[in-house]
Amino acid sequence: MAVISKGITLSYKKDAEFIALTNLQEIPDLGGETEAIEVTTLADGAHMYTDGLKNYGDSLDFKFLYEGEQFTALNGLTGSSEWKVELPDGAACTFGGTSSVRLDGVGVNAALTYTLSVKPNSEIAWA
Repeated sequence: MAVISKGITLSYKKDAEFIALTNLQEIPDLGGETEAIEVTTLADGAHMYTDGLKNYGDSLDFKFLYEGEQFTALNGLTGSSEWKVELPDGAACTFGGTSSVRLDGVGVNAALTYTLSVKPNSEIAWA
């Protein structure tokens, strides 16, 4: 059976407890690509590669509907935090990262949104 996006949550750890964030609209790709390291020798007939480090990208961007209190709280985070994304079927991943928040551009008759960007500084662990 298919799992839909309804019910996905993002939380951050504060005082040993995860705080669930509200009004989440979008999550980024979670996981990474393993970089290739070329290990070709003069005896090889083709290029040969081995796995290098996993690359999650520069930052993971999460989009939210604007709500002043949460926007202010996220802007006040300093240093690294632990983050958790939980899927509707109970699967979850955790990772460490530093965050920044930006108010998204907006046009006439549109909802205010903001983006939380988390720069990962640990591996993404799925449980």
